[in-house]
Amino acid sequence: MNLNFIVPDINMTFGELKFLGLNRERYAYVDGKRTDTLESRVYNLGSSVQGGQIEVTIPAYVELKEFDFFKDVELKNPKISAVARPNGNYASLNWTVEAEDIILKGSSVSKTAATTATSDKK
Repeated sequence: MNLNFIVPDINMTFGELKFLGLNRERYAYVDGKRTDTLESRVYNLGSSVQGGQIEVTIPAYVELKEFDFFKDVELKNPKISAVARPNGNYASLNWTVEAEDIILKGSSVSKTAATTATSDKK
């Protein structure tokens, strides 16, 4: 069995999430050189259960999130993956959190999905 990622119990893993802002944008690299193709955005969120800040990666096709600082947010379909980096005879393990979207708490549909749905009806 190959374990690719973990789907967390959102409340037990993260608790309340607060929006802290955009951390960085990740771009595609070809032959070791950065291109202008955006791959994803990494946002900082405050987690009550984790006791601090976590980084969440969102795909590039999702619009830029510009919520007010410390607004309550939710993750849409989060996944947790482990990335090991070799260090001599040992390895350092980093956990990464990816999600389909970050939405304001209480909203059921992201703006992108709502826009797509209304565009399809035309």
